[in-house]
Order: sequence, then structure tokens, then C-alpha cells
Amino acid sequence: MLSAAPMTDTKLSRFGALRTVALLGALFVAVMCAGSVLTPERVREHAADGEFNARAARTTLERILGDETPHPVDSAAQDEVRDRLLAEISALGFTPELRDTFACRAQPRGPLIDCARVRNIVFSMGPSEGPAVLAAAHYDSVPASPGASDDGLGLSVWLEVARILSREQLERRVIFLFSDGEEPALLGAHVFAQSDPLMESVESLVNLEARGSRGPAVFFESNLPNADAAAAFSAAPRPIANSVMADVYRLLSNSTDVTALNRDGLDVLNIALLDGLEDYHTPQDTIESQDLRSVQHMGDIALAVTRRLAGAPDADVTTPMVYTDIASHAFVYIPSWAGQAVLVLCALIALLVSFRERTAGWWRAFAAPPLALIAAGVIAYAIGFGLSLVRPGEAYAFAHPEPTRAWCVLAGLIGAVITLMALKAAKSPAQLGASAMFWFALIGGVTSIFLNGISILYALPAIAYLLGVAISFVWRPAAAIGGWIAGLVVLIVWAPMIYLIELALGFDMPFAISLLVALMLLPWFGPIAQTHGDARWRGVALGASAATVVAIAISALVPSTTAARPRSLNISYFLNTTDGEARVISGSAERALPRELGDAFTAETLLPGDRAQTWVSPAPVEPIAPPSLTEITTSEENGERVVRARLQMNGAYRAILRIPVGAKPLRVRVNGADASFADTGADGAEYLSLACQGRTCERAEVEIALDAAGAETEWFVIGQFPGGSTPATDAIRARRPASATPIQFGDGVLTLSRFRQ
Repeated sequence: MLSAAPMTDTKLSRFGALRTVALLGALFVAVMCAGSVLTPERVREHAADGEFNARAARTTLERILGDETPHPVDSAAQDEVRDRLLAEISALGFTPELRDTFACRAQPRGPLIDCARVRNIVFSMGPSEGPAVLAAAHYDSVPASPGASDDGLGLSVWLEVARILSREQLERRVIFLFSDGEEPALLGAHVFAQSDPLMESVESLVNLEARGSRGPAVFFESNLPNADAAAAFSAAPRPIANSVMADVYRLLSNSTDVTALNRDGLDVLNIALLDGLEDYHTPQDTIESQDLRSVQHMGDIALAVTRRLAGAPDADVTTPMVYTDIASHAFVYIPSWAGQAVLVLCALIALLVSFRERTAGWWRAFAAPPLALIAAGVIAYAIGFGLSLVRPGEAYAFAHPEPTRAWCVLAGLIGAVITLMALKAAKSPAQLGASAMFWFALIGGVTSIFLNGISILYALPAIAYLLGVAISFVWRPAAAIGGWIAGLVVLIVWAPMIYLIELALGFDMPFAISLLVALMLLPWFGPIAQTHGDARWRGVALGASAATVVAIAISALVPSTTAARPRSLNISYFLNTTDGEARVISGSAERALPRELGDAFTAETLLPGDRAQTWVSPAPVEPIAPPSLTEITTSEENGERVVRARLQMNGAYRAILRIPVGAKPLRVRVNGADASFADTGADGAEYLSLACQGRTCERAEVEIALDAAGAETEWFVIGQFPGGSTPATDAIRARRPASATPIQFGDGVLTLSRFRQ
């Protein structure tokens, strides 16, 4: 009988390396494909009584939007949409009320005051008085977009929810607010929050929004303390949320109606679609581009959370919570103090285990985790910097994000591999795993001081690790098993979260994605060391490096835009009426133009106060009358200089008055609506601006109060004529490729005039 020859060290080493490659490959695939677990489910064919019907909501939206003409605030198209919306509400048996107000609102994150006439629509159900839940969405669009998802989706969902809830017994009243003027400055929500008596009874707010046209509905913003909001969202089917998204959102310049409606003590659930950014505020935001599965998901969530909120009195729990979904199939929330306590305990226990398991050269295992993070960040930053040199001014990951996502993930993996290889830190899997969990918990604990909501993302894997350590006192293998479970938990929770961050923030800072991947890998250090054994790392490092090079090469070669995912590019005519000069303009010069247009434009500073140059091309002067201030009078009143005038629009949809800060503007009144420049984000600005848009701005009464010590300066009036064209713009627009699309105000005509005041 023949006996098997003992396996050689070389074969053992090769087998260990192959196991490591397989494990790292599985982790790579899991992160790359994490978005698939968030995909909304197939639309149900038949909605049972009391279930949300996405097909019915779609049919309602088709009736409301009609021919899908863009319908910005105070426009003729908006009148038609509003009439159809009012008819839909009445058909459901409700009596809608129209709130007609001229409003101005200072932009807290920009040196601008926006004004327009807004007409909010309000109706309610349930008890006739008492505490209320506010269900909100806006019904205006930007001038360039039909607004089917932003925010026709919110309207159609709420109307279907109203139909269902009207048959149920409610403990609290539900007030539906369809606000106007959200796009320019949250004007309708601002008016409702500041002056509508219904707002006094509101205890909870559910707002529906869309920054895209597909993907899951995400609970991305809440209030603090947020216990009641988290409890309400726990009723959601296929919940997708984590509290760190709400923390990060507070730091961003983005805003929705929630910004204007929020107040202390209000329970807030802000829910939106994030995927399909290429359709946002563009002509592509149509009913056809809207994914019906997303309508179903948002409708199911809106119905569930509103039913939960309206079905019981306000619990009024004031405990701050941290929360997360688990692969969109479960929702977990715990007190924030509990999350931080778990991390403190985990850091202490892991540190003790690390020292208990230490061997010769123990410091290598202890130093490897933070060095792996540094290595991942440096590698990703270098790759991103190199690609920015190769493709300057391009959002190279926009049309095809997969290659960039791949090298970001691989950079995190390589950071771990080269660190473990260089330090030879995997000799003791138990010590390496404990050291990595110490750093994981420590980083989570420190980060949660600044972003409180992040602690839950670290606490769940930490709990799995702590349970393994506790059981290991009676059954030693439990420690290693706990390490594997901690790794699986962090993968299940973090990988979809990283995908959501990619959707929300893109790849402007790709190294941040790599750092998150590297952090996610820390609980895997122990299992990786177990898998690898005494094998060599060189082959693993070379394989990962080769894969990274391939991903980088693809990122450098794939088109940044396609017809399916076009980039934003307005082509407009610009007329300086004072200097008698004209240009065709094509967006910020910080972004590269499509190859089809690059030879026609040069960079130039266009408007006073612009912080970036604009792509311009000379054009013939056309006879276009700009908006202007007429009947100007100036008086000295109470130590201030007050300028009064009438606004002559001359066919413009929007007029912007740009005033140098040297004039020391204090506040404005337009058609009786007041606003203060002190409430704008004016720090460091050269100019402060006042904008009025819509038909009611014609002959609007404008009053501007200036500090008497302000200097006489040159003021500017900018006119915007969305949809306007000239022969020069028509010729260049004909060359615009299918991979570029108008956005926001779209193509049009702009004018600039100036006067001294």
C-alpha cells in the first residue's frame, strides 16, 4: 500500500496564498456588488386593499404632468399643473386650500435673497384639530426639467397614501403640504413654517424628495434627538438608512424643504431617491425615466411610517439614537450612549487580548492596522491625483463608475496586503485580530465624538467580537469564530453603506472611499491571517497590484459621459448691454468641454463676482431688452439710505440685482416681503444679490436699505430668459453631443446691465 508524500512547504505556502486570494477576491466582489442588495423589489402586480399601488400612483402622475412641460414657480405651465393637481385632490374627496403669498428668503449658504410668488396647496385628514403629522412634497420644477421624479414622485406617492389612509382610523391628523417655490429657495416651505397657523400643530414631518430617478428610497435626514423618528422608520419595509448619513448631510450645502420646515422638537423623516443623478434637474427627468420599482419602494415606506406616526400619539422620547439597516432587510437602532459604550468596552477588551496573545515582535501586529489605513489612503490619493492629471476637468467616473469603484476597493485591499507583508505582522492571527479590533473600536469611538451617528456602524461588529471573546473563556475556538462573524457583520453593514456614499457624493474624493474600505477590512485582519498561515504575501500583492493597474487603465480610457448618462452643459447667449458685447457661453471653465465644442471656446471671467471663469465664444449683438430698475428714488431715513424702485422684467423670467458689499446693503423688501442680507452666507463675498423670478416680478416694488456709511458703487442687473435662443446659440447647440444635456435653468439668454447707485 502506497502512503501519501508529505506536502512540501512550497505547496503549503502556495495553498495559503491561494486561500488568501480567494478570500480577498470574495471581499472585493461583495463590495463591488453591494448596491444590488439595495435594489427595490419587483412591482407587485395586484395591490391588496391597504397596500400601496405604484401603478395607480404612476397613472395619477401622468394626469398631473400632462405633456410634461417644465413648470417652474409662477409660470403659466405651473398654473396648469396646479389646476390638475387640485382636481386630483378633489377627486379623492378632499377639499384643498390654496395659500397665495409673495415671499422672499435669504439663502443661508450663499450671498443671495430669492423672491417669488408661491401658491402652497394644503389638505388634511383624520381628526379636525390637535397634533398633526405633516406629509410634504413640492410641485414646482426647475425651468429645464419636467420634474417627474423631482418632485412629481413625491406628489403621486402622497396622493396614493392619502387615498389609502382616508379609509383608516387615525389618532393624529395628517396634513398634506404640496409646497411651491422649493427649487429657487424653499420659498413655499419657508412661508408655511413662518406664518401658516397649521404649522403650530405639527409634531412630525415626513418629506419626500428625489435627486435621481431610480434606486431605493433612502431615509437620509432626521432630527436630534431622533428616537421617535427612528421608531417610526422601523415600520418601513425594506428599510435603508443609517444615522451617519444624517450627520454628514448636516455638513453639506444641500437643502430640501426640511431645511425651512425644521424646528426644535419636530420629528423629521426626509426620504429620497439618490440614484439616477444624470436625470436630476434635466430634460431627462421624465415619467419614462422614472423606475416604477422606486415608486413602489418610496410608496411602501411613506405609507408605513405615516401610518405609524398617525396611528398613535407622539411618544416624545428625547433619547438620541443611532441606527442602521442591515442589507435593507432589518433596521436596528440603539441609544447613542450604548453604541459608544460598546466601542469603549471593545477597545479595552481587544487591547487586553492583544497583550495576552502577544509574541515576539508583537508591535508589528499592533502597528499594522493604522499603517494599513495610511497606506490605503496614500495609494488612493496618488491614483486619483494621477487620473486628474491625465483627465483634467473630467468627472471620469460619471458614466462608468465601476472601474473607479474597483481601484478604490483594491487600494484598500492593497493597503492591508503590503502592510502585512512589509511588517510580517500575520504570525499570530489572534494577536493581529485583537489589535485590529482595538484600532477599529478606537477609531469608531473617536469619530463618533464628531459624527455621533457613526457609532452604530462600528458597534455591531464590535458586539460580535465581544461575544466571541466572552464565549472563548469556556470554549477557546469561539474567539476566532467571533472574529469571522465580526468580519461578516461589518461587510453586510458597511458595503451597502459605501455604495450609498458613492451615490450621494460621487468620486470627487476617491481616497475617502478607499479609507472606508480599509476601515471595513480591520475586523478581517484576524480571519485573513488565519487563512494565509505562513504563506508568502508576494504573489497576493502582485495579483492585487495587477488588478489595480487594470482598473486604473480602464478608468483612464472609458468615456466620462454617454448618451445614457450625459453630463450637464447649458449653451446660452450672453449680452452685455452696457459694453455692447455678446458671447455664447458654455458653462464653467473648470470643466472640460466635449471634444465637439472645444475648438469654439476660450476661458473668460464673465459676471462680476464670479469665482470661476466661463467658456465663451464671440457672438453678434442681438436687440434684447434687459430687465432693469425704473422709477428709482433715494432717501435718507433713520440713519439709512433707502433705494426704492420698480422692477421692469422686459420678458425675463428671472432678474438678479448684484450689489457690491461696499454699498453695505442691509435688507430688502419686495412686494411687501422682507428679508435681511445678514441671514445670507455673505462671509468673504464681493457682492450680495437679490433675485426675483416669475411673472409677478414684473413691476414689482423693490426697497433696499443700505447703511448710510456705504459707498456709491456700480450695481449690476442680470436677466435670465430660459429657453431663449439666437442664431449663434442655435449653431453651437447643433454641435452639442448626445452625451451632454441642459440642466437647471437650461439653455437660454442672459443679459448684463449696470448703473451707479
